[in-house]
Amino acid sequence: MSFKWKWLLTTFVAQLMLGGIFTSIQFLHMGNVAERELQKTRESFQAELTRANMASDTYSINTVSSIVRDFYTRYKPTAVWINAENRMVYTLGQVPKSSEDIDPALVSAFTLPTQGHQLMVLFDEQEVYRSRDEMVFYLVGVFLLSAIACAMILFGLSNTLSARLEDLRTKAMELQSGQIESRIQVTGRDEISCLGAAFNSMAQAIQAQMKAMENSHARSVSEKNRLDLLLSSLGSGVAYLDEHFNVLYTNKALAKMLRLESINPASAKLEQVLLNAGVVREQRILLKDLVTDYFRNHEMPIELNFTDGRVLQFRFAVYNDKTQGAHAVLIVEDVSIRKNVEDLRNEVERDPLTGILNRRGFDITLETRLSRLLPGETLGLMFLDLDGFKAVNDTLGHKAGDQILKTSASLLKGATRNVDQVARLGGDEFAIIVARCNIQLLKNISERIIESFACDKLLVRIRQNHGLTVSCSIGAAMHPLHGSSFQKLLEISDEQMYQAKKAGKNCYRIAGVSVTPEPLDSSV
Repeated sequence: MSFKWKWLLTTFVAQLMLGGIFTSIQFLHMGNVAERELQKTRESFQAELTRANMASDTYSINTVSSIVRDFYTRYKPTAVWINAENRMVYTLGQVPKSSEDIDPALVSAFTLPTQGHQLMVLFDEQEVYRSRDEMVFYLVGVFLLSAIACAMILFGLSNTLSARLEDLRTKAMELQSGQIESRIQVTGRDEISCLGAAFNSMAQAIQAQMKAMENSHARSVSEKNRLDLLLSSLGSGVAYLDEHFNVLYTNKALAKMLRLESINPASAKLEQVLLNAGVVREQRILLKDLVTDYFRNHEMPIELNFTDGRVLQFRFAVYNDKTQGAHAVLIVEDVSIRKNVEDLRNEVERDPLTGILNRRGFDITLETRLSRLLPGETLGLMFLDLDGFKAVNDTLGHKAGDQILKTSASLLKGATRNVDQVARLGGDEFAIIVARCNIQLLKNISERIIESFACDKLLVRIRQNHGLTVSCSIGAAMHPLHGSSFQKLLEISDEQMYQAKKAGKNCYRIAGVSVTPEPLDSSV
């Protein structure tokens, strides 16, 4: 059922209900009025009877008959009769044959002077309630006619209203189907006209927004094409990942690195792609961590080895979007050549026994650091020579000597900072490059080194079991205080080391510092 008919039916029923309620109220009211009038009639008739028979203790039929006929003429009761000891001595009208046919509310009994005689009056219901019934009939007609008139008026209004609403619905359907030029003709200032004006404003806003979206889409496509061209020209591999580790985009470089020519990136998992690319079996656990935890721990790059000898470095740029969730940009670099160069450099510049810099690595590192010093920046150089190492090597063998050399390298690294460099120059000679130092720092490092040699468990055990003591003599110089060239620093620090040897070993000397601590007791 349409809204129009619902509205009409509701209005018509509401009119009838209101009319029924009002008519019922009037019906009850007029009934009460009729009953009160009936009661007044009874009282008036009783008074007339009483006045007519006041002079005697008995009544006269003629007198009563005269009064009854006058009453009958005025009020038109159905019947009047006199009961005298269970028999009727007088009747007027249609006396009912049985008392069951009599409505008790319409029967009135009047007392007569003679004992046992009663005048009975049966009032006519139609006469008693005539005014009530006429009022009800009138009200029903009035409300029925008003309901019909109201329904006809509303029917006319609803036809006009529904036509305008239908027009509004049609335009809305056209707008929904994509006809954003649809508009409603507004001719007035009523509510429907205001609704039509609002619809036109909305349609105009949608049209403007659609135009802006088309322009934005065109710009996005252009930007995407330029971005694809840019990413395709990069030497680094680039991929775009969603929060479920799906590869949504790859550039040509990454497709070449990971051999993605035969894989659809839009539906590929990162882990499966890397497995297909040939990650070595030993790094499967690292791969598992890479593809399950990179949204939390992605600060450091991860390097994976592949079966064909390649080494790829993976870095992530993670960001969170409120609508799309967590995403990441994966950047892949082929570091195979760099790793090979680093391995070769370690072989050339690292001491194979201790793992620290050898003489070649020391020279290159010291030269590089001196060339990169900023104005006012300092650099320290310490030369160390082990005391008593030859005796241990000759007594306990080269295996024990190698162990002492590795222990010494570990002790030197433990006594220095991460920014410092420890090197083995050859045999039992070591050197330390101290960054951003001062005289006090050189003293502190020297004292820590001497103390660590005195307290090391291996050296203490050799001293206790074999009576052989291994300590070190240290010489130090500082740039630019004692020398500004590579060769000058080497000469001065080497000379200071020999001064420590002459002073009794197991001590240190710093260029330009005359006061030094006494040699430590090696038995500590």
